[in-house]
Amino acid sequence: MSTTQSIHRLTEKLISRRPSAPGRVGSDTIRQFANDHPGVVRVGRAGWFAKGAVYVVAGVLALLIAARASGWSSADQTGTQEASPTGALKSIATGTGGTLLLVLLAAGMLLYAAWRVVSAFIPGGTDAKAWVKRVGYVVSAVIYTTFAITAIALARSHDTAAANGNSSVSDKAGGVMAHTGGRLVIGLVGVIVIAAGLYRIGKGVKRDVDDELDLSGMSAQRRQWTERLGAVGEFGRGLGIGLIGFFLLRSAVTYDPNQATGLDGALRLLVTKTGGLIVVLVVGIGFVAYGLFCLATFTRRRLQAP
Repeated sequence: MSTTQSIHRLTEKLISRRPSAPGRVGSDTIRQFANDHPGVVRVGRAGWFAKGAVYVVAGVLALLIAARASGWSSADQTGTQEASPTGALKSIATGTGGTLLLVLLAAGMLLYAAWRVVSAFIPGGTDAKAWVKRVGYVVSAVIYTTFAITAIALARSHDTAAANGNSSVSDKAGGVMAHTGGRLVIGLVGVIVIAAGLYRIGKGVKRDVDDELDLSGMSAQRRQWTERLGAVGEFGRGLGIGLIGFFLLRSAVTYDPNQATGLDGALRLLVTKTGGLIVVLVVGIGFVAYGLFCLATFTRRRLQAP
């Protein structure tokens, strides 16, 4: 049986099942499925690896923006690439073996999206917090499917000018605000994105980064640096997400869709402001740290009930 068929059968099985004890029965269901279908677990782990690689490149691109703005590097090409997951894919597209790497990353991100869909339908909690997680998993699946589509398009055409995360956000915001109530929708999305960013920052501050990991058998020292790496990553990632939400909210308040921008646009606007360079550095370091965290722990990822 193929992995895709296994995921499809699991989803149907989990949707139809109603556990009497949500937390414990859900965990038992997940454990049993993981034992019966190890291929699905490997699929998810491959997705985490691809996600980590994209975050490392995106973080390096953000740090290059900071390097150029601080005067540390005056090379013409330093800091000119788009600092975002989309920018990471564009940078990979122009490198040696870019087409093959893009295809591999696209496959990995599609696998990660499938992992998130399965996670969204696993029996578990039924309270508000659990449903927020389920919705978050579905949103994550959509986002990484979009990244995968971008990677495939770049692999086919290598037209890096066509893929622009900043203009994509502005165009979509403008399209929505052109309709009645669209301004309110963009503002609401901005608030939700800011809340998601604050949630990630909170996880980083509390070092709550091992909820989807099996760290059994790991030495105390290695576990400590792994959790610290994840905490730095979550903080930086949360800050980056919050910035996108802030500019979405500002576009709604000013009724100007051009104020809405992707991560790259937000960082370039900030780096020219007082104290903005520090924020860009934190986001860049955080993205690199989160990517390394994913790469270092992908073999220990596990399915978890919301």
